[in-house]
Amino acid sequence: MSSILIYNANILSFHSGFQKGQGDALLTEGNRIKAIGRYEELKQLAASTAEVIDAEGKTLMPGFNDTHIHIWKVGNLETYMLDVRGVASMDDMLEMLGEYNEKYPEAVWITARGFNEALWKSGKLPTAQDIDRVISHKPVYIIRTCAHIAVANTKAMQLANITASTTVPTGGVMHLDENGKPNGIFSETALGLITSHIPPYSKEQLKTMVKAARDEFYRYGITAATDPAVDPLLLQAYHEMNKAQELGFRLNALPIILPDGGEEPYSIPQLFDSDFFQVNTVKFFSDGGLSGKTAALNRHYKNSTDQGVLRLQQEQYVQLCRQAMEKGLGVATHAIGDAAIEFVIDIYKRLHADFPAQIKRIEHLGLPLEKHLQDMQAYHIATSMQTIFLHELGRNFIKYLDEDYLNHCYPVKSVLQHGILAALSSDAPVVKDFNPLMGVQSAVTRTTSDGDVIARQEAITVEQALRCYTSNAAAISATDEYGSIEPGKLADFILLDRNPLTVSPQELSTVTVQQTFVDGKLVWEM
Repeated sequence: MSSILIYNANILSFHSGFQKGQGDALLTEGNRIKAIGRYEELKQLAASTAEVIDAEGKTLMPGFNDTHIHIWKVGNLETYMLDVRGVASMDDMLEMLGEYNEKYPEAVWITARGFNEALWKSGKLPTAQDIDRVISHKPVYIIRTCAHIAVANTKAMQLANITASTTVPTGGVMHLDENGKPNGIFSETALGLITSHIPPYSKEQLKTMVKAARDEFYRYGITAATDPAVDPLLLQAYHEMNKAQELGFRLNALPIILPDGGEEPYSIPQLFDSDFFQVNTVKFFSDGGLSGKTAALNRHYKNSTDQGVLRLQQEQYVQLCRQAMEKGLGVATHAIGDAAIEFVIDIYKRLHADFPAQIKRIEHLGLPLEKHLQDMQAYHIATSMQTIFLHELGRNFIKYLDEDYLNHCYPVKSVLQHGILAALSSDAPVVKDFNPLMGVQSAVTRTTSDGDVIARQEAITVEQALRCYTSNAAAISATDEYGSIEPGKLADFILLDRNPLTVSPQELSTVTVQQTFVDGKLVWEM
């Protein structure tokens, strides 16, 4: 049985505290942590064949756990899809599309993702007419950074039989031009009007994307992740990868039950649990995103008549939640705006009487009110939040939210003060930089990429933020197998070049991962 003895390390355990004299050495045996202590003591316990590593004073801590990241979509931007995140103008994006089309003339559809019109001088969403200027002979589909809005060119709409009289599914919007004709912009469930006509990826292509994402995970020290929108084919791919021992990181899958644009729900999956793969919660979407003004609000967005979109039909939602919970599964629901949060909490409160022990998660929790936090504490509702949004999407929030909303946007400190179980995550590829240490920095500084500060009073400590990416993240996924450094836990840990507890908050994202270990094996090093 393989064994590693690491010594001369600054150990952040997240179990008995950060640094309370527990030692400077860690010993693994197989895929588990055997002991923590002083080097002189542990080398007596180590097998003669143990690999001995001098950490040279580096910080050793549990691997990061991103509890809300679209894994295959991260990998898709590394493999089969054009990445337009950070593009500075519509013209620049159109130029990239034209170049991509020339590079891949065999592509039947061209798909791209990541634009954010709030970063452009025009501030306007592209339309089919704009895309037609560079590509009109083949279908094009471009997803906004939030993934709740997308734009199709005329050819794509023709192939999808889109006309002004097309029936739009509940919870969706098909935008029209001044002449009452579809202009190519689709929101929320209406995305399915186009995506149902795009040739689906094969199972093998999905596996390729997951492996591409995994390589990026290792670089950031991510050893566990939750994919919060898994359709049946992707679920099959994950099961097959797990059986073939191809995952290489701890994966928690949240199968979606209601597909975009579809009236018929997917089948409720079975509970599953293994060292590398678990399925214990299903996923729903109740609204959209703040950065595109589709999150459902009780008030209007600033200088707008928009209030976002509520996507779920109450009785169907309750019925499907019950079906899942009767099979032992928990429920996670995307809810960002205060109207959507209230809708979801009211349903969770109804379900609590019959399923008090089942997982109940709110994904994002962008604009909760005080009464929502009180209810979450009382009914044991957990949340996975994204402070990293403040860094990359803060300009959008400042542009679209009134002062009151902005002052309690992603209120992580208030959430923790109410005793609510909270994890931090990235929602990548909604954001381009999904480095957990950037998420920690954003949670501590609340600073946008432009240098503005959003809701300063909701800043948390570095220690709290690190726990939200490790021990809290494991707890929200209902596992005690990892998330801390202690004997008996799975040997997933990382070595950092500096101690994040002692660097300045503004430099947290510059702390680098030197080595990543999963299952007692070194899987990546700088």
